[in-house]
Amino acid sequence: MAISANHFFIGIAVILAAILFLFKPVEIKEQTKVRGEVPALELRTFTLYELDINGLKDVMIGQIGYRFKDRIEVKDIDYTDSTRSLQNNVLADFGVYNGKDLITLEGNVRYYREDGMKFRSNKAVIDQKEETITAIGPFEMDKLADNVVGDDLFYDMEKGLSKANNVTGIFTLIE
Repeated sequence: MAISANHFFIGIAVILAAILFLFKPVEIKEQTKVRGEVPALELRTFTLYELDINGLKDVMIGQIGYRFKDRIEVKDIDYTDSTRSLQNNVLADFGVYNGKDLITLEGNVRYYREDGMKFRSNKAVIDQKEETITAIGPFEMDKLADNVVGDDLFYDMEKGLSKANNVTGIFTLIE
């Protein structure tokens, strides 16, 4: 039983018609745009570890992360720095890392240090090179029995010194 050329072309025509009328095109999901930009990388529910020759330097945990050409943006950031003599941890609703030394945190910022010092603010900037944290606007700070409230906290992590404006609180003085 030989197939004629007519049967072959009719079969091809039926297959093409079936493709044309029965198959639906694949829907391509639109790329996420953040403030009009398309991120180079998007992460969801992630943990990033930074290691060097001495071991673990820091850990960043986030719910959503976007990497752009000049910065990394993270929602629900949890950042732990293990490079200092006292480990410290900071949490916030949103964080932006500029790729160099600055981390800007916004919304429910909470800083905890291994020795019990902690502060809360709505906005803070961490300068990793200078080893400082600046809480912009009102803040609350606690360490052991000391409780302080004020504005515009500047904290030097290396020296353990802090300064602020409009400070009121309960302090334990050493004689």
